[in-house]
Amino acid sequence: MTTTPPDGYTTPKIVTNLVAYAEYCGWQALVQWVPADGTNGGAHVTVQVGRKVTEEDGNRRGPWWLYKLTWHSRGCEPGKVRKFGTGLAQTPDKPQWHDAPAVWKIRQVIYENPAPGAVTIFKGPITKREFNKIPCARALRFSRDWMGRRQSEWIEDMPGWGWSLVSDYGKPEHPCHVSRADSRAMAADHLTAFLAPTRAYGGDNLTVDEWEIGPWPMPST
Repeated sequence: MTTTPPDGYTTPKIVTNLVAYAEYCGWQALVQWVPADGTNGGAHVTVQVGRKVTEEDGNRRGPWWLYKLTWHSRGCEPGKVRKFGTGLAQTPDKPQWHDAPAVWKIRQVIYENPAPGAVTIFKGPITKREFNKIPCARALRFSRDWMGRRQSEWIEDMPGWGWSLVSDYGKPEHPCHVSRADSRAMAADHLTAFLAPTRAYGGDNLTVDEWEIGPWPMPST
């Protein structure tokens, strides 16, 4: 086995993206290529991403998150591979080996369970245009000029409300609850929606002050 693709092959982008996202969230990743040798049915690449459960994760049934997926050249054009089967998974809530979910769902699990101490929040300020050039970026805080003041809006886990959109309406000493969300991810999605390229909001003076890289969105059906 080797981490280098055989001649004529490249590691699929979906694999490199998954590995990069796992490492960004403090998970470990391993990519292993097996070249075609006449006995294994063709070249294939296996990717594993995972991390151990820590004290910060609380009491769990299993010791780690671990996902093992394979892309195989069997039945493909020369130099091409495709995902082989569902892959395998072990999780703290289901520690026995079982079918792995889709890659986008694995990214959601990684997003919801970053390794303790992983730095996953970026701080600006950057413009709305710059923000929208970042793949899968989610806004956590932005500010804009409003009524002669500098107004900030952000997400926060507020006592009695849970995850919420919050605004100071230009008065930092008086933050106000705007609306609640069912999860941190939903709150970030709501805030990010204000910054869509097709939405005129905030004017030229809006800056994104904190953001993160979210998982892929759920595929449309």
